[in-house]
Amino acid sequence: MSPGLSRNLAVLVGNGLSIAYNPELALPSLTAALLERIAEIPGGGSEAVSAMKQIAERALPDGAWTDGDFETLVGAFGAEGATMRYLSNLAEIFVPEDEELASALDRVAKFAGQVRDLGISHVLETIFERSRTEYDRAQGLFELCRAIVGSFSGRITIGNLNYDTLLLSALLETCAAELADMGHGYRKVRVSVGSATYEVPALRRAASDFPSDRRVQLLHLHGSLSFWADPNTNVYAKLDTGFLETYGLWKAVRDGELDERPVVVLANQRDKSDHVKQYPFSLAYQVFEERLAQANYWLIIGYSFRDSCVNERLRATFADREASGKPRVLVATYGASPTTRDVERAMGWGAEDGDSSDWLTVFRDGADALRESSAWTAFSS
Repeated sequence: MSPGLSRNLAVLVGNGLSIAYNPELALPSLTAALLERIAEIPGGGSEAVSAMKQIAERALPDGAWTDGDFETLVGAFGAEGATMRYLSNLAEIFVPEDEELASALDRVAKFAGQVRDLGISHVLETIFERSRTEYDRAQGLFELCRAIVGSFSGRITIGNLNYDTLLLSALLETCAAELADMGHGYRKVRVSVGSATYEVPALRRAASDFPSDRRVQLLHLHGSLSFWADPNTNVYAKLDTGFLETYGLWKAVRDGELDERPVVVLANQRDKSDHVKQYPFSLAYQVFEERLAQANYWLIIGYSFRDSCVNERLRATFADREASGKPRVLVATYGASPTTRDVERAMGWGAEDGDSSDWLTVFRDGADALRESSAWTAFSS
C-alpha cells in the first residue's frame, strides 16, 4: 500500500445502497411500475407492454428476460433508433433518389426515440417520486455518510451508479461544506420551459472545474434524474428537485413540449460502452478512474459487478497497481451475491494470484449494517 495515498478513499455505489434505505427503488419494482404505467396509457394496454418486451428481448442472450430490468426494456429503443439511422445512411448511399424511403426510415427512428423518451420519463419520474425517503429511515444513510467522511482525512471520491438523489441528499445533510458534485458552483445556463426561461446551474465541463478545496466529490457515472440537456444547443444543466417538481418536466417530455431531455445512461450492456464515452459520463468516468488510482482504500457498496464498463475501469486501475501497492477493498453487499470469486474476477485477480484476503473483504449483511461492523472498523482504522 502506497503511504502517500493512505487516507484517500474511492467509493463505488450501486443500486443496493438505495434499496437498503428505500426498497421501492429495487430494479424489479421500478420495472413493474414502468410496465404498469405503460399499460394504463390510453390506446396502450397490455398489447403495448407485450410489444415492448418482445422488441427488447430480441437484443438479449437466450434465456434472458426483461421483467426485472427497465434498462434493457427502455434501452432497446435507443438501439432500434440507432439501427434506423444507420439504415438511413445506407439508403443515402445506395438509393439516394428514393426520398420516400429516407422519409420512412426517419419517421421510424423518430418513433423509436419517442418510445424511449416515454420509457425514460416514466422510469425517472417513478424514481423521483420514490426518492423521498422518510427522515427516520434516512438516518442510517446519514450516519453511514458521516462515518465515511469522518474516517478518511484525504480526498473522498464517490462514483454513484444510481439515478436517484438519495446519496446526494445525505451528503448535503452531513458534509455540504466539503462536497462538490457535477453541478457547477457558479456557472449558469438557461433552460426554457414553455414561454419562460430560467437560469440554473450548468454541469461541470472538465476535471479542472472541480474546486480543489472540496475534498468530497460525487460523480454520477451514469447520469442523474437531475441532469438535463438540450441536444440542439449543447446546453447541459443540473435541475434541483424543486424545479423538477414545480414544472412537471416528465410529462412535458412525453407530450413533446420540451427540447431538454434527461441525461442518463439507460441502455443495454452492449450499447453502454458507447454511451459512457460521451459527455458528461466521459468526464465522470475520467475523474473517477483518476481517483481510483490515487486512493489506497476502495469501498464498494451495493454493486452487482455485472456492469462491464465499470468493471473495465476497476480492473485496469487495479492491474496498474504493483502487488505491494494494491488498494484495500471492502465490498458491502447483502446475501451471497456477488461471490468473492465474482469480485476477484472483476478485478482481474486469477487463481494463480493466490489468496485475496490480504486486500479484499466482503461484508454480506447489507449497507445499513456496515457502519457498526467489525469489517468497517478494520477497513477504516
